[in-house]
Amino acid sequence: MSGALSLGHGSGGRLTQQLTQRILSRFGEARFPSASRRPDFQADFQMEDCAFIDAGCGACGSEDDGGGKTAVSIDGFTVFPHDFPGGDIGKLAVCGSANDLAVRGAEPLFLALSLIIEEGLDVAVLDRYMDSAAQAAGEGRVALAAGDTKVVPRGAADKLFITTCAIGRRVSPHVLRTSNLRDGDALILSTAPGRHGAALAAARFGLDAPGLTSDCALLWPALSPLLRFSGLRCMRDCTRGGLGTVLCEWAEASPLGIEVYETSVPADTETAAVCDILGFDPLYLASEGCALAAVAPEQAEECLVALRESPLCRDAAVIGRMISEHPRMVGMRTRIGGMRFVDMPAGELLPRIC
Repeated sequence: MSGALSLGHGSGGRLTQQLTQRILSRFGEARFPSASRRPDFQADFQMEDCAFIDAGCGACGSEDDGGGKTAVSIDGFTVFPHDFPGGDIGKLAVCGSANDLAVRGAEPLFLALSLIIEEGLDVAVLDRYMDSAAQAAGEGRVALAAGDTKVVPRGAADKLFITTCAIGRRVSPHVLRTSNLRDGDALILSTAPGRHGAALAAARFGLDAPGLTSDCALLWPALSPLLRFSGLRCMRDCTRGGLGTVLCEWAEASPLGIEVYETSVPADTETAAVCDILGFDPLYLASEGCALAAVAPEQAEECLVALRESPLCRDAAVIGRMISEHPRMVGMRTRIGGMRFVDMPAGELLPRIC
């Protein structure tokens, strides 16, 4: 990668992957051997939604499976517009950050909140977004533990940017990660993909899409019942880059391939309509209340029953499986019986969706 960064580097797709790897390489032990590792610190820095850390304190503990008990994640939110059907930047910041912990089997407990505020923002508007964030945090029983505010000159930011750091406690008895994936594992999608991106696109382009709202929601109540299943391998929320990117990341992180069945993927009528008008594919549009889970095939039906207990997951379905054929690639069995190759988006479909 060379030259100037583009909006595509924030898409969650191939360019984002390259940028992330470039940044992480600056902190590698080969470059800074004395500073990159503390002797009393262990961390799980795989390409997952949050890290598990054990800093040698008795409260954290140390697990035989290599993962600590303390979960931590950080995220930034620049969504445009700040208000969208089904939510706003305040609710999104809390849900998006907490969900990064939930999909790794960690209960979100604390939140640090940093605000970059542009000069001229109406105080009443800021209050409204903070009320929305506080409501989401209250519903998730997540406590505000630390914060910071900065005000920058007009034109230096788009009204409001929010950075959050979520901290929680791992509840899953084993660490959920992509290296757990096994041949034959069932892939379960919790709900129809792409609703957040479609709702933002409709709001941004002035499309009339009655009934279409973002799926922005806290996932912990829906996903935590799955943690009792020993066959639960890993989970991921389908944010930037959508379901298609998650599938590709899982395939590329394992020696296995993935087969997905187009007719099994839950579909939302309003999302499909917006995508038809704008030429988008719901497979790559962001979701903020949708998760993909990989489970042992013999426990797939039980996991579906548990998921469907949540109002967020009533249309949860098995959409595919891990296979030994075409390793590190994703194939979608189409409605007409053909096989479609699924790859990560190369650029930005819809910038600033989170």
